Amino acid sequence: MDYTFLLSKNDHICFDILSRFTQQADQTLNKEELAQSLSLTTYQLNKYFETMNTDLASIAEETPCYLDEPNKGMWQAFGLNSYLLQKVTLLYLNRAPLFTALEYQFFYNNLYTKKEYVTANYMSSSVFYRSLDSLNDTLTKHNFFQASSLYASKEFTIRLHLFQLYYTLYNGVSEPFEPLNPLVDDMVKTIQTGLPDELNPTQETKLSTFLRIWLLRMLDSNPIDTDQQLQIKPTASSQAMMQQLQILLADQLNLTTEEFNYLYSFLIAQGYLGFDKMRELAANIPAVDELTAQFMDEMKSTNVLLTTHLVDDRQLEDSLLSIHFQFTTFYIEPTTFISPDQVQFFAELYPAFDVAVSHSITKLQRREDLHLTQKMAVNLYFSYMFALINAVPAELMRDQVHICVDFSQGNLYTNYVIQSLSAFNHAHIIIDAHLTADTDIYISDFHSKKVSQTQVIWQDPPTPVDWSNLADLILDAKRQKLPSLFPNQDATQKGSGVNEIQQDSEK
Repeated sequence: MDYTFLLSKNDHICFDILSRFTQQADQTLNKEELAQSLSLTTYQLNKYFETMNTDLASIAEETPCYLDEPNKGMWQAFGLNSYLLQKVTLLYLNRAPLFTALEYQFFYNNLYTKKEYVTANYMSSSVFYRSLDSLNDTLTKHNFFQASSLYASKEFTIRLHLFQLYYTLYNGVSEPFEPLNPLVDDMVKTIQTGLPDELNPTQETKLSTFLRIWLLRMLDSNPIDTDQQLQIKPTASSQAMMQQLQILLADQLNLTTEEFNYLYSFLIAQGYLGFDKMRELAANIPAVDELTAQFMDEMKSTNVLLTTHLVDDRQLEDSLLSIHFQFTTFYIEPTTFISPDQVQFFAELYPAFDVAVSHSITKLQRREDLHLTQKMAVNLYFSYMFALINAVPAELMRDQVHICVDFSQGNLYTNYVIQSLSAFNHAHIIIDAHLTADTDIYISDFHSKKVSQTQVIWQDPPTPVDWSNLADLILDAKRQKLPSLFPNQDATQKGSGVNEIQQDSEK
């Protein structure tokens, strides 16, 4: 979910412009084109230019960050990167009246009166009340209350979407609700003692953010439902964790069994407690097995493998179980691996996998109980792709590319190139010891009239350009094979996965 709809109008325009800079390799924008695109006058655009520079100066660190106009009509950003864009977005969020209203509505409305909250936040009463009145309609318009997992519970959905908001916008910049820092730090340490592995920084940040939302919803008297679909089996370790957390929270609230069950389920769903725990809890969600079986059937029905009995089904099924368990429970909308442009690259590199993955996602998009946004569909595409790449060896793929390496200088040079080709091992490459009818590409230091296949001549060690050209040839070989491997697929339609995902997401 894109939460920038919470920003005020002017700040949203500034955010839009700054985002466009980060999407350009040279970080330049044509002023006239920008004005037309945003329907702004030159005067308005210049005012935003000044505002953005003031904002960037306030969040810049050691390296200055600013906008300039080195050439007439062309704006250029200096020192701007994704991290600073996130910082300025957070600046805009925290001065947005709608965001202040959101925090009151979901974290403090049972603790403070509206008047007390307005006074504490130095806001205009009229602005606050107007924002509060429009909040629910705005959130409903952006599907905030619509479950993004198979859970229909309103409280579960609200907590999950609040977590997505704070995790996405604060992650790596600062901690939300900083007064909670000492308590949350102690809680993380307590939870760590019950986990099988040390927490990585990203895991600790995710857990810390989750705990803050969890605590504030409980403190504001918004308990989780008692009829949770996920129910953990108490163990000595889980009971010990619950008791230690209750000691930390004793002065503020009583930790109920239902609330601890909710927390512990999150730990399992996010992989903090290991795969065996995830498998055990996933047994309570029939859709997990259903989606996994559906994907495995799709792999077989689309016939992307030469044989299926040699596939490491356990590794693939475990990966799919993890994907589907998180997808149907504590699904956290991703901020990375969500670009449709990158899907096209994978669709070309793995055309056989693309067929199965795209078909599977299309089926999911047609289900009424799953609400896939475009970002969710694209991220699911990558998740499926990575699961297949890790579990299925190149030797079993029907879209293999055979390469014969044959240098006149002998085995020393030939073996060097063969070893270097390991960088392409993800492209389903098979190295042929001798030229055969299956060979697609022939690499040597001299051209041979006896070879009818595509020839690559490297008389010197290959340069980055040489490797790039070889990658293009590998993709061409895959495209040529696609019509015979999958007659029902349009081989001329590049990035079929992208188009299917985009089209179905827009419906």
